[in-house]
Amino acid sequence: MRVAPRMRSAPRPPCPRCWRPSKAVCLSTADYCELLGLYLGDGHISVFPRSDRLRVAFDSKYPGLIERATNLLRRGFPCNRVSQVLQHNGTMTILVVYHSHLRCLFPQHGPGPKHHRPIFLEPWQEELVAAEPWALIRGLISSDGSSFINRTGPYEYLSYDFSNTSTGIATMFLDACRQVGVRYRINLNRRRDIWQVRINRRPSVALMLEHVGIKS
Repeated sequence: MRVAPRMRSAPRPPCPRCWRPSKAVCLSTADYCELLGLYLGDGHISVFPRSDRLRVAFDSKYPGLIERATNLLRRGFPCNRVSQVLQHNGTMTILVVYHSHLRCLFPQHGPGPKHHRPIFLEPWQEELVAAEPWALIRGLISSDGSSFINRTGPYEYLSYDFSNTSTGIATMFLDACRQVGVRYRINLNRRRDIWQVRINRRPSVALMLEHVGIKS
């Protein structure tokens, strides 16, 4: 009896950056920019012999944000498993995904902490961010930002805050805010060596509330 030859799987398409075969990456422009913001804020790429690993950390008190990021990763990497790891007695949730072309997607990866080396967008990333600046802002606020009620005497009003120790990442955030018409105040806290951006003008807060929302 003749046995049918073993079917060969279809060849993987090449990565447009390094031209090596790649599993599927299905990131829309908005999804990519939001994931870029999450990576620049609290993400880290580790390099292994056969793959790269992306880990993005979240405060566990924001289950809605974690669910949104999980769905984003599942859409973006449909052939790879997205897992959750709890740390610090469950107060921190880390999303983990493996893919062999994470460094191609995020060329900001490099040795050492991000604030110890230059961080800037490559031209092709600048085009994507210019098309979806709100998505980048949303990703950065989700990782290194917050919204809170500011109380001054008898008055109280919603404000947004973004803090980062990298001048390059802070500059990306400010550039995106200018593009969408969000006004801000910026301060360099030299004691902590951190950039602090405050958004509290009503028209700008209304824009942030519409396009970014409240962390939950």
